[in-house]
Amino acid sequence: MSEWTDLTQTLDQDSPTLPPLHPDPEFEDFAVLEEDGYNSTILHLETHCGTHMDAPTHFLSKDAYRTIDEITVDEMIAEGVILDFSHKNPNTAITRAELETKAREHNLSQGDYLILNCGMKPASTEQYLQEFVYPQQEAAEFMIEKNIACFGIDALSADKPGADLDNHHVHFTLLPEDILIIEGIANLSSVSPGRYDIICTPIPYANRDGSQVRLLVKPKSS
Repeated sequence: MSEWTDLTQTLDQDSPTLPPLHPDPEFEDFAVLEEDGYNSTILHLETHCGTHMDAPTHFLSKDAYRTIDEITVDEMIAEGVILDFSHKNPNTAITRAELETKAREHNLSQGDYLILNCGMKPASTEQYLQEFVYPQQEAAEFMIEKNIACFGIDALSADKPGADLDNHHVHFTLLPEDILIIEGIANLSSVSPGRYDIICTPIPYANRDGSQVRLLVKPKSS
């Protein structure tokens, strides 16, 4: 049995999205085995559905900030911590003090990935899309002070549910500092809080703002 755990959503046409900002994914048969001798699929897929990574240019100018194809291999193979906030009530914020306490317990360090388990699951659609747990701006400022490499969360947005674009405080705090964001993480109930080896592989779409990722973690004690 593998020591690695897959924290990636399986994508299909029913995968949840955050309308109206993000359209539903669509899968179209380009060729089918019985008629064409092979199978092939056309994807109508926005870069920010499923388990995905936001490059800085998701909210910032491509003239000044990195696009998803500029993420390096060294950034895809990393260490980090998973912290448990699944006890939080729906539609509530994680405070700086709460984050600091748990980060200290697991030695959050410079260059780490920081992944928050907030108990969000795609199957619980209303809560997943409208009542998810999120970090306060002050918590995001703490992430900058710790000089993390990437912030990940199981909600489809790192910001408060229903926030308009001007109030996407976590995005506008982290992305200008070149801190990557992963949203829509899955299967966090299958892992415990602690330190992990992490593999996260975005698709290098040329000059684009993000992509789906495959996210794998393995406990450091293994």
